[in-house]
Amino acid sequence: MVRAAGATGRRPPREWSREAVSGAATPRRPRAPLDLTKPATVRAVARRSGLTLKRRLSQNLLVDPAALAAIVEALDPGAGDDVLEIGAGIGTLTVALAARAHRVVALEVDEACLRATAITLRGHANAIAVRLDVRQADPDALGLGPDYLAAGNIPYHLTGAILTRLLEEVRPPLRAVFLVQREVAARLTAPAGDWSLATVAVRSLATVERVADLPPSAFEPPPAVHSSILRLVPSPVLGSAERRAVLEVARAAFQMRRKTLRHGVTRAAGGDAGLAAAALEAAGLDAGRRPGTLDLDEWRALATALEARRRSPAR
Repeated sequence: MVRAAGATGRRPPREWSREAVSGAATPRRPRAPLDLTKPATVRAVARRSGLTLKRRLSQNLLVDPAALAAIVEALDPGAGDDVLEIGAGIGTLTVALAARAHRVVALEVDEACLRATAITLRGHANAIAVRLDVRQADPDALGLGPDYLAAGNIPYHLTGAILTRLLEEVRPPLRAVFLVQREVAARLTAPAGDWSLATVAVRSLATVERVADLPPSAFEPPPAVHSSILRLVPSPVLGSAERRAVLEVARAAFQMRRKTLRHGVTRAAGGDAGLAAAALEAAGLDAGRRPGTLDLDEWRALATALEARRRSPAR
């Protein structure tokens, strides 16, 4: 059999198009964005970045698209908003926020997670991951706008420290949405009658809303606990000195949570039962009540009465 000159007898590669054969270049298709809500994608990114998810750092990555959308919707960032994200992970929430916000600054302390975000944040010029602990973060130093927002899948074992740090900030966020353990969300949103010291501490600084509950299957790997989406709007109802006085009394009372106010307030009064009784009477509170039954107004009245009786020689 005689072949034509120059022919090899091989078929052109499948990716050749008519234009390629005729000499015209075929444009390369743009790479599809990573779907970071797919467990297989999460595992692939983790492998590429050398990330081993650490239980001690509460590294359970959100893989539920509906939950991700609910967080973004609850935060409601606009085109002019800066967002501080706490706990970038592999950038799942970062990417979702960047699609709506002006700028996203994601804080992360794990080097492998930062390597992962170097992969997942490609093409998102308005998002950056920074190696920094939120407890050392300064909104001004990070270049966040005056009415910045905050969000994150925060380490559950650091929830109290993170919320306190953020809400007590000289310039707190305009609003914030976080993933927290369901039991924590229940305590922070509890009606009067079932309050804890954490409830008093947070509700004195912000209004709190429990947006939705999430099962362990919403995360990769699934944690041992259920989670909740929590929305906070900073709105301090106490002055700083007044809040310190309230927390001083509440802290002493909740250390004896199962005992009555008589015992807890006596502790706050340095063991002076007469001073405690006078303060409770002045505040109009039954000494036989439990600490968890008081609302914020009652804690304020009690702290004010105790301080007044301390200053007054006659009780």
